[in-house]
Amino acid sequence: MKRLILLPHTFRRIGVVIFAIGAAVGLLMTPDGYNGWPSFLLPSDTGSPLFATLVSDSMARLLNNIAIIGLCVGSIFIACSRERVEDEMTGAVRLNALLVALYINSAVTVAAALVLYDFAFLYFMIWNIITTPLLFMVIFRWRMWRINRSADHEE
Repeated sequence: MKRLILLPHTFRRIGVVIFAIGAAVGLLMTPDGYNGWPSFLLPSDTGSPLFATLVSDSMARLLNNIAIIGLCVGSIFIACSRERVEDEMTGAVRLNALLVALYINSAVTVAAALVLYDFAFLYFMIWNIITTPLLFMVIFRWRMWRINRSADHEE
Protein backbone atom coordinates (compact mmCIF):
# COMPACT_ATOMS: atom_id res chain seq x y z
CA MET A 1 0.00 0.00 0.00
CA LYS A 2 1.22 3.49 -0.81
CA ARG A 3 2.30 5.56 2.14
CA LEU A 4 0.06 8.53 2.92
CA ILE A 5 1.71 11.92 3.14
CA LEU A 6 0.54 13.15 6.54
CA LEU A 7 1.71 15.85 8.92
CA PRO A 8 3.40 14.87 12.20
CA HIS A 9 1.12 14.14 15.16
CA THR A 10 2.17 17.35 16.96
CA PHE A 11 0.49 19.43 14.23
CA ARG A 12 -2.90 18.42 15.63
CA ARG A 13 -2.38 20.56 18.74
CA ILE A 14 -1.14 23.48 16.67
CA GLY A 15 -4.17 23.06 14.40
CA VAL A 16 -6.58 23.11 17.34
CA VAL A 17 -5.17 26.46 18.52
CA ILE A 18 -5.25 27.99 15.03
CA PHE A 19 -8.76 26.64 14.40
CA ALA A 20 -10.02 27.99 17.74
CA ILE A 21 -8.67 31.48 17.00
CA GLY A 22 -10.22 31.50 13.51
CA ALA A 23 -13.54 30.18 14.83
CA ALA A 24 -13.66 32.77 17.62
CA VAL A 25 -12.98 35.64 15.22
CA GLY A 26 -15.52 34.28 12.73
CA LEU A 27 -18.21 33.83 15.38
CA LEU A 28 -17.63 37.34 16.73
CA MET A 29 -18.04 38.77 13.22
CA THR A 30 -21.18 36.77 12.38
CA PRO A 31 -23.81 39.06 14.00
CA ASP A 32 -22.65 42.07 11.93
CA GLY A 33 -22.46 40.18 8.64
CA TYR A 34 -18.65 39.87 8.56
CA ASN A 35 -18.21 43.65 8.29
CA GLY A 36 -15.26 44.06 10.60
CA TRP A 37 -14.86 44.30 14.33
CA PRO A 38 -18.12 43.38 16.08
CA SER A 39 -20.17 46.50 16.76
CA PHE A 40 -21.14 45.31 20.23
CA LEU A 41 -17.44 45.45 21.21
CA LEU A 42 -16.78 48.94 19.78
CA PRO A 43 -16.82 52.02 22.02
CA SER A 44 -19.73 54.40 21.41
CA ASP A 45 -17.41 57.34 20.52
CA THR A 46 -15.41 56.33 17.40
CA GLY A 47 -13.94 59.78 16.59
CA SER A 48 -13.89 61.12 13.03
CA PRO A 49 -16.08 59.31 10.47
CA LEU A 50 -13.25 59.09 7.90
CA PHE A 51 -10.88 57.48 10.40
CA ALA A 52 -13.60 55.10 11.56
CA THR A 53 -14.34 54.10 7.95
CA LEU A 54 -10.66 53.50 7.13
CA VAL A 55 -10.11 51.52 10.32
CA SER A 56 -13.34 49.62 9.76
CA ASP A 57 -12.43 48.62 6.17
CA SER A 58 -8.89 47.54 6.99
CA MET A 59 -10.09 45.81 10.17
CA ALA A 60 -12.79 43.97 8.22
CA ARG A 61 -10.25 42.69 5.72
CA LEU A 62 -7.83 41.66 8.45
CA LEU A 63 -10.47 39.90 10.54
CA ASN A 64 -11.96 38.16 7.50
CA ASN A 65 -8.51 36.87 6.59
CA ILE A 66 -7.80 35.74 10.16
CA ALA A 67 -11.10 33.86 10.31
CA ILE A 68 -10.90 32.19 6.89
CA ILE A 69 -7.18 31.35 6.98
CA GLY A 70 -7.36 30.23 10.62
CA LEU A 71 -10.30 27.91 9.96
CA CYS A 72 -8.80 26.45 6.78
CA VAL A 73 -5.24 25.97 8.05
CA GLY A 74 -6.38 24.74 11.46
CA SER A 75 -8.80 22.20 10.02
CA ILE A 76 -6.18 20.91 7.58
CA PHE A 77 -3.61 20.57 10.38
CA ILE A 78 -6.11 18.63 12.50
CA ALA A 79 -7.45 16.46 9.69
CA CYS A 80 -4.12 15.66 8.03
CA SER A 81 -1.98 14.91 11.06
CA ARG A 82 -0.89 11.39 11.88
CA GLU A 83 -2.40 9.30 14.62
CA ARG A 84 -0.07 8.09 17.34
CA VAL A 85 -0.45 4.61 15.86
CA GLU A 86 -0.90 4.91 12.10
CA ASP A 87 -1.50 1.57 10.37
CA GLU A 88 -3.34 0.31 7.28
CA MET A 89 -6.67 0.11 9.09
CA THR A 90 -6.36 3.74 10.17
CA GLY A 91 -5.61 4.69 6.56
CA ALA A 92 -8.70 2.81 5.36
CA VAL A 93 -10.88 4.50 7.99
CA ARG A 94 -9.35 7.86 7.02
CA LEU A 95 -10.18 7.33 3.33
CA ASN A 96 -13.72 6.14 4.06
CA ALA A 97 -14.37 9.11 6.35
CA LEU A 98 -13.07 11.51 3.70
CA LEU A 99 -15.39 10.04 1.07
CA VAL A 100 -18.43 10.21 3.35
CA ALA A 101 -17.58 13.83 4.24
CA LEU A 102 -17.27 14.69 0.55
CA TYR A 103 -20.62 13.06 -0.28
CA ILE A 104 -22.42 14.86 2.56
CA ASN A 105 -20.81 18.21 1.74
CA SER A 106 -21.71 17.90 -1.95
CA ALA A 107 -25.32 17.00 -1.16
CA VAL A 108 -25.70 19.91 1.27
CA THR A 109 -24.12 22.33 -1.24
CA VAL A 110 -26.51 21.22 -4.00
CA ALA A 111 -29.48 21.60 -1.65
CA ALA A 112 -28.30 25.07 -0.58
CA ALA A 113 -27.86 26.13 -4.21
CA LEU A 114 -31.49 25.22 -4.84
CA VAL A 115 -32.87 26.90 -1.72
CA LEU A 116 -30.64 29.88 -0.79
CA TYR A 117 -30.13 33.09 -2.78
CA ASP A 118 -28.20 36.36 -2.53
CA PHE A 119 -26.40 36.98 0.75
CA ALA A 120 -27.83 33.90 2.44
CA PHE A 121 -26.03 31.75 -0.15
CA LEU A 122 -22.87 33.83 0.22
CA TYR A 123 -22.88 33.33 4.00
CA PHE A 124 -23.52 29.62 3.50
CA MET A 125 -20.54 29.39 1.11
CA ILE A 126 -18.31 31.18 3.63
CA TRP A 127 -19.01 28.44 6.18
CA ASN A 128 -18.97 25.78 3.47
CA ILE A 129 -15.23 26.39 3.05
CA ILE A 130 -14.51 24.32 6.16
CA THR A 131 -17.38 21.83 6.16
CA THR A 132 -15.53 19.04 4.34
CA PRO A 133 -12.54 18.96 6.73
CA LEU A 134 -14.87 19.47 9.70
CA LEU A 135 -17.17 16.62 8.64
CA PHE A 136 -14.12 14.47 7.97
CA MET A 137 -12.75 15.11 11.46
CA VAL A 138 -16.08 14.27 13.12
CA ILE A 139 -16.65 11.09 11.08
CA PHE A 140 -13.05 9.91 11.43
CA ARG A 141 -12.92 10.52 15.18
CA TRP A 142 -16.30 8.78 15.68
CA ARG A 143 -15.24 5.73 13.66
CA MET A 144 -11.87 5.49 15.40
CA TRP A 145 -13.66 5.74 18.78
CA ARG A 146 -15.97 2.90 17.75
CA ILE A 147 -13.04 0.75 16.62
CA ASN A 148 -11.08 1.41 19.83
CA ARG A 149 -14.18 0.70 21.92
CA SER A 150 -14.84 -2.62 20.17
CA ALA A 151 -11.15 -3.57 20.56
CA ASP A 152 -11.40 -2.88 24.32
CA HIS A 153 -14.46 -5.14 24.58
CA GLU A 154 -12.67 -8.01 22.79
CA GLU A 155 -9.86 -8.08 25.34
